[in-house]
Amino acid sequence: MAEQSKNLTKDIPPPPADSVEVYVELEEEDLHFLDAIIEGYDGVANVRREYRVVEGDKQFRILTSPSYLDRAIEIIRDLRRFIFVGRIIVEGKSS
Repeated sequence: MAEQSKNLTKDIPPPPADSVEVYVELEEEDLHFLDAIIEGYDGVANVRREYRVVEGDKQFRILTSPSYLDRAIEIIRDLRRFIFVGRIIVEGKSS
């Protein structure tokens, strides 16, 4: 399983143009819940199944536009009332 994590980490493609990568520390079983909630906010973000492992924790990739970044983070933070949401890391914009 650890080997698979390493492969996924290095195989994550760069974000599309005009997007921001956000990595969210989650339990894998909570990813579907996060995805369902984000889908309810049409166009705010795209939850990916790609993840990286940092210090033993899975951080799942979310893509959003710069104009929706604050809203996407607000929604993710609010989910802490229902599921474990650890670190939220904004990686920056793609040009």
